[in-house]
Formats: sequence, C-alpha cells, structure tokens
Amino acid sequence: MDEKKIAILIDGDNISQKYATLIKEEADKYGDITLFKLYGSISSPTVKQWMAIMPKYGISPALQLSYANNKSIADQALTIDAMDILYRNIVDIFFLVTSDSDFTKLVYRLKESGKIIIGMGESKTPEALAQACNEFKVLDVLFKAGVVKTKVPEIPAPVADDVAAPIPVVDKIIEIPTEEAIVEKIASVLEDDWENLANIGDVIRKSVPGFDVRNYKYVSFSAFVKAHRDVFDVDEKLGPDNIHKVVNIRNHQDKKKVLKNLQLPVEKEKPEAEAPAKKQGEQDGKAAGKGNRARSKQGQRSKNRQSHKKQQKKEKA
Repeated sequence: MDEKKIAILIDGDNISQKYATLIKEEADKYGDITLFKLYGSISSPTVKQWMAIMPKYGISPALQLSYANNKSIADQALTIDAMDILYRNIVDIFFLVTSDSDFTKLVYRLKESGKIIIGMGESKTPEALAQACNEFKVLDVLFKAGVVKTKVPEIPAPVADDVAAPIPVVDKIIEIPTEEAIVEKIASVLEDDWENLANIGDVIRKSVPGFDVRNYKYVSFSAFVKAHRDVFDVDEKLGPDNIHKVVNIRNHQDKKKVLKNLQLPVEKEKPEAEAPAKKQGEQDGKAAGKGNRARSKQGQRSKNRQSHKKQQKKEKA
C-alpha cells in the first residue's frame, strides 16, 4: 500500500520551537513528510527562535515582511500555500500547526476536497478549530507528558523594541477531558453487541478534540480500555492471518455495575408497580378471613340446633 504524503504547515508566530521534535515524530506516524514549512513574520521573536533549528529538521522557511503597522501577513501566506498544495494534489494529509482559530475556514475547505486534517496546537486553541479537524493533538499536554524522544532546548527570545501586545483570546478554548469522561464517552458509543476496538478509537478521536491516550499515561487505546475492565468486556484473539490480534469490546453486561462505576444515576425500581398486586393480596386475605369466620358461626348455630332437638326428644320420652 502506498504511503500517505504529508504536508506540515506551521504558524511560527504563535507556536514555540520547543515542539519541533514532537511535531515531526507525530507526522512520521502517518506517512512520508513531503512538505515541511514554517510561516511567520521575519521580525517575530518566536520565529527567530525557530531559525536556529530549521536546518536540523528540514523545515523550509516562508518568512514574511510586515508591510504596515507591524502587522504580520504570515496567516495569508500559509492559507495561499495550502490552497496551492491542494490544487496541485501532491499530499493526502495536512498537518496544520497553530492555535489560531482564523484557520478554521481553511480547515473546512481542505476537508471538502477530501483531505485529512490533523490539527496541532496548545491547550489555548479555540474549540472551533479543534472540532473542525479530523484529529487534534494538544502540544503542551503531550510535551509535558514526555512523549518525545528528544526535546529541543529552549532558545532565549531576542529583545524586541516594538512587539505588539498580544490580543486576548475570547473564544472558548479546548478542554482536555478527564479519564472518567472518556470512559463514559466510550460506554455511550458502545452497543450491547461486540464492537471492534479500532473503530471505537476512531469515533472517540473524531468526537473528542484533543483526545490522546498518552494524556492519561497509557501507551495505546487498547491499554486504556483494558485498564477499565470493570466497565468493559474485552475479547482478544488472533485475526484471520494468525499473526495480528483483533480486539473487540462491549459494555459490561451488568448494567447497574457499569452505571455505578461511571457514577451515573441508577434507575431505581418503581414500588408503584407492585402496589396494585400487594393491595389485591391484602383484599383477598381480608375476604378469606371474613368467609372463615362466617362459616365458623354457621357451623356453631347448626350444632346448637341439633343439641336443642336432642334435648326436646329426651323430655318427650
């Protein structure tokens, strides 16, 4: 099978150079890196930190001048190049490395043309951009988790005289869900029947922006699920080739136990459903008691009458 072609486009104005190794290692997992470009203002302190390491990683600089009011046009340059790459049809996957929601429309446009978009940015990334991507990886979380083999040393930023004040982000930022929330999400996706683990993993990655099992100290999605066997049933066996393993999962068959483990409210049994039967039983009991007492009185009266008749016959005799 042909290896996927990848283009990595980095917004150098707002992404730190310390993530260079992480970006490259993640992209290598998806295929062959055909284009590796960094966009930014030539006067940006962040971009100047990238300059020292770009040759090491094979990053091609696409630096821009600020034509007016120190305003960078790097975003426009990245967008134009992305559309040019799209029309040349030379890659299958775009790695868009940015925390800027201004690229959300670009992501939608690339997806409309059948391309896969892997977003990468910091946890401050607006949710709109993360949701637009096929997958989104949170750089600062993965970096702190130590998932990279080698880390790029920090390079002190040069002092700039005229550095524009950062514009505060007002969009809703991406949130890293808790492990319990991910378990609950998986349980809600699963049906009663067995489901392939890989398919469930794809659903979770697409529906939960920033999801990565390494955020929770697991090496794989399979290890994550197996750590929660109190919630999921796991079936693991060799595939048709007798080499690779096929893993299927389903919700634990004890529904109440699943809900308890997820700390969800368990539906209580309704006592009202038993009330009519209980009431009918009490009524039947009372009726039976009355019938027994009536028969007892009737039998006593019969005995009294027979005794009285015998007494009369003796007197006549």
